[in-house]
Amino acid sequence: MEAAHRGDFGRMTALRGTSITMAPLADATTRLKTVPEDRMLEAESVF
Repeated sequence: MEAAHRGDFGRMTALRGTSITMAPLADATTRLKTVPEDRMLEAESVF
């Protein structure tokens, strides 16, 4: 919300290490990122 209020469009919040920063959306969409199967199985056990 704060970024939108500043007019900071085309960017998203990102976790880099332990810091929350703003990153261009292009950084998040340059390649397909998939979830490893073992992580999916973990999530299924919770939900």
